[in-house]
Amino acid sequence: MKTIYPSALLTGTLLGLLFSGILFFSWKQGIDFMVSFHKYYALLPLVFLSVLGAAYFIEQKQNWNIDWKLIIRFAFVSYIIFEIFYAMANYLLFDIVDPSAYLRMVDTLNQEDVQRLKEANAPEEKIKELIKMGEYAKQPITWIQRLVAIGQNLILDFIKSVLVGFIIKQVKR
Repeated sequence: MKTIYPSALLTGTLLGLLFSGILFFSWKQGIDFMVSFHKYYALLPLVFLSVLGAAYFIEQKQNWNIDWKLIIRFAFVSYIIFEIFYAMANYLLFDIVDPSAYLRMVDTLNQEDVQRLKEANAPEEKIKELIKMGEYAKQPITWIQRLVAIGQNLILDFIKSVLVGFIIKQVKR
């Protein structure tokens, strides 16, 4: 279908712009707000549900005549475009606009985790291990690490795309 790729580009672009806008908005609101945004972003499957909703809409618009393999392609292209925006937004914010934001965010997350462990009466050695891991996370991110992360995300995105295709195929029945 000719409508798959333009729709995928639009879906990925809208999701990417939305993520970028919220990332910079949360940064402007302060480090605590940005940390909260990252926690919720990591936990909530909003991008997955948005891609699934867009795939459902496209399939319905085409009278359920699209092969599920094309739905997988649609979802994967949407995710690729989203990942490009995700990488650019993070690079812009954490490397160009405010390089100290990443360190402040890691510090805040580490302090929250240490506090949570202390409240749960965790052993002191576990707390020290967490602090050590937090210090390691403060090291600058290399380009190799970024490329590996993008590769990992694309593998997960492909799996999610197959899931989207499978769900649409089941709804189609």
